[in-house]
Amino acid sequence: MIGALVMVLLNAILVWALVQERQSQLQQLETRLEQLGSISEPALSRALAPYGLSSKAQKGSFVMPVQFNLALSSGSLKVYSQPLWLQHSHWFIVINVLLLIFLWRTVHWLRKTEWRSAMALTRYGGQKKGLDNNDTQPASANMLGVNQLHQSVFAIVYCQRLSSVASGIASLFEALLQEQLKHQQRVSVSILNSGCFAVTVKEVPYKQLENHLQNFSAMALKCCRSLLPDLNRAEVKVGLCNYRSGADQAVVYQLCQSALALARQSEHKHCYRIPFSHNHSMLLAAKSCSLVDAINNEQFVCFFQPVFDLYNEEIIHHETLLRIRHPQLGLISPEYLLSHSTPESAARSVDIAVLRRLETMLKSEQLQADISLNIHPSSWLDDDVWRRLEEFLEAHPRVCLECPAALLAKQPRLIAKRLKTTPVCQRGIIVDQLSKWPTDALNTLKVPIKAIKLASELISHVDTDRHIQRRVLSYVANAQRLGITVYAVGIERHQQAEVLKQLGVQGAQGFYFTGTINQLSAFNLPQ
Repeated sequence: MIGALVMVLLNAILVWALVQERQSQLQQLETRLEQLGSISEPALSRALAPYGLSSKAQKGSFVMPVQFNLALSSGSLKVYSQPLWLQHSHWFIVINVLLLIFLWRTVHWLRKTEWRSAMALTRYGGQKKGLDNNDTQPASANMLGVNQLHQSVFAIVYCQRLSSVASGIASLFEALLQEQLKHQQRVSVSILNSGCFAVTVKEVPYKQLENHLQNFSAMALKCCRSLLPDLNRAEVKVGLCNYRSGADQAVVYQLCQSALALARQSEHKHCYRIPFSHNHSMLLAAKSCSLVDAINNEQFVCFFQPVFDLYNEEIIHHETLLRIRHPQLGLISPEYLLSHSTPESAARSVDIAVLRRLETMLKSEQLQADISLNIHPSSWLDDDVWRRLEEFLEAHPRVCLECPAALLAKQPRLIAKRLKTTPVCQRGIIVDQLSKWPTDALNTLKVPIKAIKLASELISHVDTDRHIQRRVLSYVANAQRLGITVYAVGIERHQQAEVLKQLGVQGAQGFYFTGTINQLSAFNLPQ
């Protein structure tokens, strides 16, 4: 709208200037004709020609000529000319083309600036304010969380045409990368057996982390093209993993290799990133531990993980979680061991053990907020476990059941029937680990839905991936239309909490709030 107004204004100014010039020319012409006196037709034509005028109107023209009356002492003289916009059309064309180019570049620059500002607000919003103004972190994070101000980046750069000579150019590649980073970060480059460049960028401040991760692929491509100018973009693939201090380096390497494998499989996306998380670490390290034996030997603990309100940091409710005592890894989630056991028997043992332990915990602990409970998907089909669960829920009205979203999407009628025939479930359930909105499945349920918990796979990249942000925003909008509260699971970073808050998520739980399991209320079994 503003651009159109500017264009109209400039064209009006140009027309006004040309009209003023024409008036000046007509006055000069009148003075000259007065001096010449009575002249012949050819002489008159020669006198009018420099001003773009003629004594006779041109016939057959598609544009009507403009008539001017010259006031002479001998009488009025009619002269004709083309319209100003046609006579000076080259001026209008040049000025309007230049104006359009200027407006296009201005709009492009404004959109680019607005996008960067929006992304900076989304990614760094609350944290940047906290770092620059020395504001305090959220109370829950200060009490329970571990929030570091730096992360490191490990990258594997693959270029088949450079792999054969990689060992001889590692130092040159490192120097080129240092130049791209303007020598602001500590960088080390080594060569893997596969001929790939292994790059480590140490201690990147949070304020610069996302910018580094976004630009790393382009920087790696520039370095490779400096060594081999005719490289195509698709010939350079990059896998990235950002991690905090103290992370298991073997796990970081495996995650980076996985990211590189995804990049090499894609025709269009040449760089993938998988951030290090504690879930990855435990999943890759869990081995040779029998879940059934751990349950039978009572080598496990149950505890309540709080779900915090992102706006006032109060505890909304508690989720009951179970951790197995692993001989090497310590306390780990039972989901990492289910693949090593018989799912049906292991799940039944776990769920019955949790119900017994939770019964003991509720007798001694007085919690202000409500409690939620998860059972294994196979237990929804187990009549014995369901009977025990129904008795437990009847005895404890403040406990509600969580239903996995994947199971609800897969067996909507079965879940709806099971809940409908269980009176204690009529007070409401929580849909857990939602990664795709189950429209049809939610419509089949005949019980109230207290809340929806977004899956951790969505949350892990919500602070960096705009596509995931749009998905979360649409899920929140769908839930609000149904009057359902939305929570998030697996929060590990301050940026994630800030982005989710801006997207309308009400509450969240995870490592960012709780720090370590030992800081929570837990019931340890005898060793």
